[in-house]
Amino acid sequence: MSEEKRLAALRAFLPEGRGGLLRWPEELASTNAALKKLAAAGAPAGSAVLAERQTAGRGRLGRRFESPPGGLYLSFLLRPEEAPEALGTVTARAAVAVRRAVGRCCGLWPEIKWVNDLQWQGRKLCGILCEAVLLGGRAESLVIGVGVNVRTPPEAFPPALRAKAASLGDFCRPPEKTKLAAELLLALDGLARQQPAERAAYWEEYRACCVTLGKTVTLPDGREALAEGLGEDFALLLRLPDGSRLRLQSGEATLHGE
Repeated sequence: MSEEKRLAALRAFLPEGRGGLLRWPEELASTNAALKKLAAAGAPAGSAVLAERQTAGRGRLGRRFESPPGGLYLSFLLRPEEAPEALGTVTARAAVAVRRAVGRCCGLWPEIKWVNDLQWQGRKLCGILCEAVLLGGRAESLVIGVGVNVRTPPEAFPPALRAKAASLGDFCRPPEKTKLAAELLLALDGLARQQPAERAAYWEEYRACCVTLGKTVTLPDGREALAEGLGEDFALLLRLPDGSRLRLQSGEATLHGE
């Protein structure tokens, strides 16, 4: 299918007059990288770049994000009015928005593993990567990258990931990708319009479906800690074996036994 046909099918699910640029080629190195270039050139909020596969997808901490055919890879442009130091909550709120899109589209409501992975039965369905677009040293806008395993066959994942990754189609009737793409855009549009008073609902939903809470996690330095709670800024509140407490705003917290 050509890009023009994919976009025409997508727009049929979107409200008339929805703003923003849309691109949906078959393949890109990285949808985040492509959208960051468009953002620097002045693309409006709500613009999005999608792809059927990525050849150089990236995850958190610079890791490679496997992006085989069968997935949906989407990056969304947010131009927030809030100060850059307040943007740390966007990844967590985006996870809630994506969860809602998946739930509405196929009836499966994934769990969230802190801070940015959607999973079901312990297997990863979706990853999220938020990156700032810097202009003059200032975080001028934000790109939210979402990669969803829709109907990816197990053999398409590297051997090391096959026991950890899964597709929506492994647990439910896989959604039509155009419909899922539209639901994702609508959910992220809602995130962009969100008022401060509405964020409490996102926090409550995140806390309710976060599988990390109440579990023992391993920190990068090898220490283990109990994930006791979630801060208002979505920080993970940890208790160490000696009784001391630690607030983890970002970074790694691997569930014990993974």
